[in-house]
Amino acid sequence: MIYAPSPSSVTGQFERERKNIIRRALSLGSLLGATLVPLFGLLDLVTKSHMIWTFISFRLAVTVVCIIVYFISKTTIGAKHAYPLSAIVTISICGSIALMCRLDQGPIDPYYAGINLPILAYAIMFPLNFRESISVFSIVWLTYLLPNLLILQPHEVQIFVSNNFFMIATIIISLLSCRFNFRYRKNQWNGHRRLESAHKKIQNHATELEKKVQERTQRLLQSERLAVVGQLAGGIAHDFNNILTAILGISELLLGTLDEEDPMREDIESISRVGNRAVNLVKQLLAFSRRQILVPKTLNLNEVIKDVEKMLQRLIGEDIELITITPPDLCNVKADPVQIEQIILNLAVNARDAMPDGGKLIIETANITLDKAYCKLGKVSISPGKYVMLATSDTGQGMSDEVKTKVFEPFFTTKENDKGTGLGLSTVYGIVKQSGGDILVYSEKGNGTTFKIYLPFVEGTVNKPLKSKKISQLPKGKETILLVEDEEEVRNLTARMLKKQGYKVLEANEGKSALSFSEQYEGTIDLLVTDVIMPNMNGKALADQLTARRTDIKVLFVSGHIDSMITHHGILKPGVEFLQKPYTVETLSNKIRSVFNN
Repeated sequence: MIYAPSPSSVTGQFERERKNIIRRALSLGSLLGATLVPLFGLLDLVTKSHMIWTFISFRLAVTVVCIIVYFISKTTIGAKHAYPLSAIVTISICGSIALMCRLDQGPIDPYYAGINLPILAYAIMFPLNFRESISVFSIVWLTYLLPNLLILQPHEVQIFVSNNFFMIATIIISLLSCRFNFRYRKNQWNGHRRLESAHKKIQNHATELEKKVQERTQRLLQSERLAVVGQLAGGIAHDFNNILTAILGISELLLGTLDEEDPMREDIESISRVGNRAVNLVKQLLAFSRRQILVPKTLNLNEVIKDVEKMLQRLIGEDIELITITPPDLCNVKADPVQIEQIILNLAVNARDAMPDGGKLIIETANITLDKAYCKLGKVSISPGKYVMLATSDTGQGMSDEVKTKVFEPFFTTKENDKGTGLGLSTVYGIVKQSGGDILVYSEKGNGTTFKIYLPFVEGTVNKPLKSKKISQLPKGKETILLVEDEEEVRNLTARMLKKQGYKVLEANEGKSALSFSEQYEGTIDLLVTDVIMPNMNGKALADQLTARRTDIKVLFVSGHIDSMITHHGILKPGVEFLQKPYTVETLSNKIRSVFNN
């Protein structure tokens, strides 16, 4: 459980930080006073020569006070009593100037203007609350008002009033400056603490996820069935996908508002990186358990290999020669391009580790027809027909028959403890099987290893990937959307995303509330965006009832659950619009426009 500090605790922490700022300002302010007070004594030589020794004594006394306070500010006493000490310095300087005025020309003495300087400096340097600032400024004003009021002459009234008017104006400006300084410091401190808190929370979430994975893998090592892994993945995927939707979405919104040079950008990017790390862990679990929701597209394996070829060369190192054999007439397949890249990378890493002294890695594609006779041999578990083969061969150490029988088991590895997780090949196996294909391994000890993957051939043209856009470039709209989500953080974030893109958003936390809201709302609702799994009424039941009442409304389902649970509710049928969590502003915006355009 993550500890959330109470408001009183947060206020106390800010007060301690504010006292530290006041102490540092006190050191600087007293040092400036000890320097400038005697320096302004040069002015006395010109304008106050008839009272020079009196004025020198005043300046000497104030300078001594400033020096003493400066050294006290460096001690624990100064840290504890920074505000009273700062008030003493300011009142001493301003009071001495007021007394100088009284002793010479009284209310009309031009030296009164010097009182404004410490007041303004105090307001700018010290983050004071209203009570503190009004107390100091009132005392400063009275040190000028009362002594000079006692000796006020009739002909001096006009100048005395104008002097007080300007001094009061200075005090008002200083009070506003103090208020602004105080609030700015507090907002800056709160913002920094929120970033730190968010950073700690995402690190804790990632740590909790890693701990859960590590704890449960001990039990998985005793099991030979991938179904156990599927239960593990399904148990954490939904909750973490909701958490990660909020974390990554808020990070993306914040990054969209910051300049490239903003100092907070690095902290938010760090939060986003840790969040993506958690996303990859969830995806990896779901991949080898065959429970992730794939986004299949028509693609050509040759193009995928070309896209990752440079990365592969860096990954395997210069001592391994990379050879690609990609015939130009290769047929297309329907698969998730991201997962196909993952397959190639995992197989390349496995080959690299099998060739510590260097060697060759060959990646090959080909059009293959598997006839009934070959399929009956039992080497593959797919039907006869046309397939596209993706094969990787290395000249590494090879593997024994015993290792080959376990090579696709999760957490099985022949590598050292700190060099392998045992998830690489099981992930490949899960992706291939979920894509409707099969994978075979050929290897002998000392003679290298070959993996052959068979994916079903499909007709159609290749889907070109869309380039990522900035938030300001994403498609916008003015339609009205009814958003139904039982997770408050996810609902609030999604509403922010949609409103940022121009949509009018109506919110409900569960199905019955959404139906009641729809009955009371007289305007047009263009789209229902609803979570699938919710208490009392699931998203499918809500959509059925709402579309019966509003025949023109479109529906988009969202969920962080695994595909088997979504399929159970009939969501993944052709023609049904669905978006998997976690999603970003870009994926949500593009999906909604796609729903409207269709």
